Amino acid sequence: RFILDSLINFDKENIHDSNLKAIQPYLDNPNFTADFIRGKSAAAAGLCSWVVNIITFYHVYCDVEPKRQALAQANAELKAAQDKLAMIKAKIKELDDNLAELTAQFEKATAEKLKCQQEADATTLTISLANRLVNGLASENVRWAESVMGFKEAEKTLPGDVLLITAFVSYVGCFGKRYRLELIEEKWMPYLKGQSDPIPITEGLDPLSLLTDDATIAGWQNESLPSDRMSTENATILTNCERWPLMIDPQLQGIKWIKNREGSELRVVRIGQRGYLDTIERAVSNGECDLIENIQESVDPVLDPLLGRNTIKKGRYIKIGDKEVEYNKNFRLILHTKLANPHYKPEMQAQTTLINFTVTVDGLEDQLLADVVAWERPDLEETKLKLTRKQNEFKITLKELEDSLLARLSAAGGNFLGDTALVENLETTKKTVAEIEVQVVEAKVTEEKINTAREHYRPAAARAALLYFILNDLNIINQIYQFSLKAFNVVFMKAVQRAEAADEVKQRVNNLIDFITYSVFIYTARGLFEKDKLIFTAQVAFQVLLKTKDINPTELDFLLRFPAQPNVTSPVDFLSNQSWGGIKALVVMEEFRNLDRDIEGS
Repeated sequence: RFILDSLINFDKENIHDSNLKAIQPYLDNPNFTADFIRGKSAAAAGLCSWVVNIITFYHVYCDVEPKRQALAQANAELKAAQDKLAMIKAKIKELDDNLAELTAQFEKATAEKLKCQQEADATTLTISLANRLVNGLASENVRWAESVMGFKEAEKTLPGDVLLITAFVSYVGCFGKRYRLELIEEKWMPYLKGQSDPIPITEGLDPLSLLTDDATIAGWQNESLPSDRMSTENATILTNCERWPLMIDPQLQGIKWIKNREGSELRVVRIGQRGYLDTIERAVSNGECDLIENIQESVDPVLDPLLGRNTIKKGRYIKIGDKEVEYNKNFRLILHTKLANPHYKPEMQAQTTLINFTVTVDGLEDQLLADVVAWERPDLEETKLKLTRKQNEFKITLKELEDSLLARLSAAGGNFLGDTALVENLETTKKTVAEIEVQVVEAKVTEEKINTAREHYRPAAARAALLYFILNDLNIINQIYQFSLKAFNVVFMKAVQRAEAADEVKQRVNNLIDFITYSVFIYTARGLFEKDKLIFTAQVAFQVLLKTKDINPTELDFLLRFPAQPNVTSPVDFLSNQSWGGIKALVVMEEFRNLDRDIEGS
């Protein structure tokens, strides 16, 4: 038992060197193995195995123990380092927490500073924009204030104005200038004002003022519409009438404007040409503009439903011939005739708005003046055309800029001081307007100079226009006397080219007047019956003398009509009663006062 306890509790980690030396010989003996000794004694084999294993353990222990000690020391150092690291990390965490807190405070302060700076910048910008806006709109203040006052006043007269303008669009189109003025100024306006409860009307109302504007008119003139008042009224009626417009256009000026205005989108047909109904049907379905040109006094009955807009199936279709064609609301129809004085059925006049595009004296005179100046002074006329187009473009641009400005202001909402684009657009608009206004003033000065130079040639143009209207009236004598403006222009230009040249403009104009009159007389007389030539010659002479004011219109009227006073008896033998009646009518004139008494006393 003692031996077993000593073996179990043997200090195997501290074997003395002497013991190691003493046991070494046994270990070196090859027979000192447990297996060999077990053959002799099992107990001795166990003891041998214990000795071998203890020595082996001791050698291993001697090799491992320093490492274990080093490991323990390293672990101790590691723990010390980890403890120190933990302390440092804790310190770092504390510092990080402080840094995060300070950073948050800094960012908050920076954000507040940035916010204040942005608010300050925004306020500064708003003040700047407000000042720019006020400065930009200051020039408009007076005009807009006057416009507002005008609109308030117009509220009172608007019903009467609309009534008059509606009548203007509906009824005056087929008449000439004189009768249009007579209808408005002598018939309609006195009638409206003479009611027991007078209908208020704007004093001196221009019918065009509520229907169009200068920019639109300028656009029309750029599209080859003549610039005279009649042509402008006709274009206004055509673009505002609800019924299909029917253009009375013997000189083809209106159709020229329509073709330039509509361009390639216009569908032009003539009644009777091959496939014209197919073209009209496509235009009706596609919502295109269709021009039926050169119609006569009667129209193909197949077009009656179209002229009357007799739609079917809740307005979605219209019947043309035996076909039901889909009716597009955008479809427009324009009718045109070259007849100078057509007579249409009442139904036709009810379905359409007749518009008289017959050339006027003023309009023709301006056109002929342009032709003669283009020949005499091509540089002057070219500059005039460019200037006119430029001024028209100015009017259009100014209108577009003003409309754009008002649209932006109305769409800006409650607070538009923050709308930088609006203010910048306003400044750009005002700058552009100022530049255009300067150019307009310069253009007007240039135009006055050009017009002064052009006016030298106006007498020649006036004589030519006078002659054309004399020719145009010859159909009253005989319907076969029809003269086209195109042919007249050819005669006129040949006369201008062949007229005798002169160094002085005045003499040149006199030569033009003489040769134009001679050329037109020869051209016209060649196509007249002999019995009508004297009438034509007398008419030319009378009209020229009236134009130059060399004869009194009242005296000419007496010569032509001889309005003798009836139921008078001649006191002298050499005058009949009728002749004496003429004398009595003549003495009403200042130049022939007391002529009857002088004859009686002679």
